[in-house]
Amino acid sequence: MRCFGHFVAFILCSFLMGHYLFGSRAVAEQDEAQLRLITEPWAPVSYEDNGIAKGFAVELVNQLQVSMGTHYPVEVLPWARGFSIASSTPNVMLFATSVDEERRKQFDFVGPILTSNISLYTKAEDTIEINSIEEVKRAGLIGAYRGSLGEGVLRRAGVDQLLIASFPLQNAKQLMRGRVRFWCQADIAVTSLLSEIGIKPERVKPVFLLSEIDLYLAFSKGTSDSVITRWRDALISYRESGLYSELYHQWFGELSEPGEVKIIWRER
Repeated sequence: MRCFGHFVAFILCSFLMGHYLFGSRAVAEQDEAQLRLITEPWAPVSYEDNGIAKGFAVELVNQLQVSMGTHYPVEVLPWARGFSIASSTPNVMLFATSVDEERRKQFDFVGPILTSNISLYTKAEDTIEINSIEEVKRAGLIGAYRGSLGEGVLRRAGVDQLLIASFPLQNAKQLMRGRVRFWCQADIAVTSLLSEIGIKPERVKPVFLLSEIDLYLAFSKGTSDSVITRWRDALISYRESGLYSELYHQWFGELSEPGEVKIIWRER
């Protein structure tokens, strides 16, 4: 009778353990299935080609999904729209996103996934020299991308002579057509954006460094901590495998790789 009792207890324990593991897996899958992936048109980091999301960050995110056994589509939306969705909807991952004081109240961040310098660019023949943000205020009209970190840096510094565009490609055109004297842009995107309008990169030059930034995967408020941690672990493993370095240098040549992977938890 005692053996039978042990057998029943064993069966019950096995059932409960299986139920627990199945339930945990179901919860994790449910959390992951609800995750919406949004990026912006910012080649070569991310862009859309014939309806297909492409670019360094898109390829990285898809490789991480492969390692986690998931596959969810990446949506390419204008930054303002994507940011609005991620700011008001749970279970959204927005990338590649910089961190600032206001965003730390709204998002949890995993990364960095890349690093970049944001500078003011002019036409190559422009002889102007700029040594301070105060000189920037008196130097001429600046083309900036709506909602970008560069726009934020300029506005916080009191620079208001801005011509705001809905897409970064518009800023490049504005510079080359003489509508603005300066183009505010991250170095990783300059060559790609110019090539889209048939302009060689040597036609422009950086004249003032505004900021060095790290860019992250940003998870909206309401996303499960377990999902965020899972993406962090996948990114760490991908970095350690050496595949990240290959991908990074394939897209960005000799530009410096970002620092150690971490989670920046939302201020709660």
